[in-house]
Amino acid sequence: MMSHRHLGFMDFNGHIHNHLRTSGETKLKLAERHAIEIEFLARAVAKCLLDGGKILTCGNGGSASDSEHITAEFVGRFRRERRSLPSVALTGPASLVTAIANDYGYDQVFSRQVEGQGRPGDILFAISTSGNSQSVINAVIAARKKGILTVAFSGDSGGKLAPSADIAIRVPSTVTAHIQEAHITVAHMICEMADELIEQAGEHHPHGKLRTIEDLAELRQTWRSQGRTVVWTNGVFDLVHVGHLRNLRDAKAQGDILIVGVNSDRSVRAVKGESRPIQNEDSRAELLAGLEPVDYVTIFDEDTPVAALEKIRPDVHCKGAEYANGARPVPERETVEKHGGRIHFLKLHTGFSTTALIARARAS
Repeated sequence: MMSHRHLGFMDFNGHIHNHLRTSGETKLKLAERHAIEIEFLARAVAKCLLDGGKILTCGNGGSASDSEHITAEFVGRFRRERRSLPSVALTGPASLVTAIANDYGYDQVFSRQVEGQGRPGDILFAISTSGNSQSVINAVIAARKKGILTVAFSGDSGGKLAPSADIAIRVPSTVTAHIQEAHITVAHMICEMADELIEQAGEHHPHGKLRTIEDLAELRQTWRSQGRTVVWTNGVFDLVHVGHLRNLRDAKAQGDILIVGVNSDRSVRAVKGESRPIQNEDSRAELLAGLEPVDYVTIFDEDTPVAALEKIRPDVHCKGAEYANGARPVPERETVEKHGGRIHFLKLHTGFSTTALIARARAS
């Protein structure tokens, strides 16, 4: 009979409990560190897929398996039944990967595919437990040149990968197994939340863009840490016309994230009179959320957006041309500028006016 010594005896029961305990502790620490970023990514993924983009994934070794696993969740399904969602794992097929490695060197196996398959608006999940896989880093560099949002999944240090990407999920561990376990857990959460947002978009509103001011203030912390420029503009938007669309495009061009504040029904009546608004606040907000330049929409109840601006603290606040050159007071200027922001005056587009449209409609 073979002894325990010959079987390589160890305390397996203790090992099992210890591994699961430390793995769970790692995930809890990850939640404390990156909960806001994970929510942001779920929303970004949902928006990307709703807008016709796709999710690209890459990694080496165990991270290659994670890459393919994540793609399978999108193309197949995660939990709920829904349409197949576009995602490409850059880890195969073998003939493609080996051809690129043979002709250009292994460091280019993913970046070459990003150049050929990536499009602006796509998202790249770049996975490396060490954060120093050059082929993965090169993929991030190529993706950013193409206007693709890049997400680094790494261990605690982040290596060279984390600072190269737009967003980094750094698992607070140096144990490779725990890092990989956490990576796939995060990916599962992103899939689940993105599925929920996509379903909401079909039933309620575009892209889950409608947010409270408190939600946006929380997301603002993430955008600030990423060096993203946040732009704010606001108005009644009772009957949206071409002039509005041009101004929203101008506002979006001032930064990375455009938030549009919409006056509540109460505040519109206070400013415009009892005959306004023509459309209620929810209808106006949903319509704006469906416009391409707009990233988020929020409704505020005050007569001016000062309170909202105090919480969100945008880098740029866009005002209409009628306020330029001191023609009208800008009550929110002090709030914007004391937090380091600036005022940008939008152009006047003659021939487009909500008041004129309403007058013509009533006359007819």
